[in-house]
Amino acid sequence: MKGKPKFKHGDTVCFIFKGEVKKGIVYIIDEFGCFSDPEDVCYDILIEDENMIYKHIPETMLGSELTK
Repeated sequence: MKGKPKFKHGDTVCFIFKGEVKKGIVYIIDEFGCFSDPEDVCYDILIEDENMIYKHIPETMLGSELTK
């Protein structure tokens, strides 16, 4: 929910990107949305193995773990 992030800096989260499960840590929190989704909290997720930051990931796409 906008202004009330579910995850905090350093939390491990998972999300699906182009059909692949990604697991990383919360690096930056946009508590009041971002240009791509101004109504939801967005996050920048660091995936150290890839040396990559995935930016503006909506909270609705994140989970603490994914089940099959």
